[in-house]
Amino acid sequence: MTTEPEQTDPKALAKKAKELGVEIDEQTADEVLGYLDAMLQTNEHINLTAVRDPEDAVVLHALDSLAFGLTGLTPKHVLDVGSGNGFPGVCVAALHPNATVNLMDKTGKKVRAIGTCLVTSGLDRIETLQMDAKQAPSLRKDFRHGFDLLTARAVARPQEIASMAQPLVRPGGHMVIWLEIDAETPDKIGRFRDCRVIEYELPEPAPRKRKLAIWQRF
Repeated sequence: MTTEPEQTDPKALAKKAKELGVEIDEQTADEVLGYLDAMLQTNEHINLTAVRDPEDAVVLHALDSLAFGLTGLTPKHVLDVGSGNGFPGVCVAALHPNATVNLMDKTGKKVRAIGTCLVTSGLDRIETLQMDAKQAPSLRKDFRHGFDLLTARAVARPQEIASMAQPLVRPGGHMVIWLEIDAETPDKIGRFRDCRVIEYELPEPAPRKRKLAIWQRF
């Protein structure tokens, strides 16, 4: 006899995060799952992710993004570029509720969908922006060196992201990129240096090895 898989609730997500090495409370887990729920519902009409199974999505979107807690960074002004479906920016915001977080994507329908999901899940403190990150410094002067953290997940190669990030991240700030375990992580890219790599493993039902690459801007 087969049993139905246990549905992930805030307590279960908090436990999974702790096993990964990230401490979150149930309120934080509830925020993340509320957004994930809204995103998966919206995904039935607008393509935001190829991950359809809710439990796979908990691991591949929520838990993978919560791995940011392994960095030890405490950002105040965050820009998530190529945000797509809202991750990892939503999780960075959940981990750091006092930070200002901007989710940027150049595709209008995705930005509008993310905005609706944020309102639905009560995370409307997070800002959304339809903009090409390459054009952002010239379109928004306040964005020039306006962020102490830029994040990117499944967007482009580190060299391309660093080129976009350089005019946006202030000196002393950081660029954090989610990567496959075998991806290259050069020690220096432009004005970003001293790469630090954190490896971690995602659990069932979507196990895989991943890593976070963290560069500081000089």
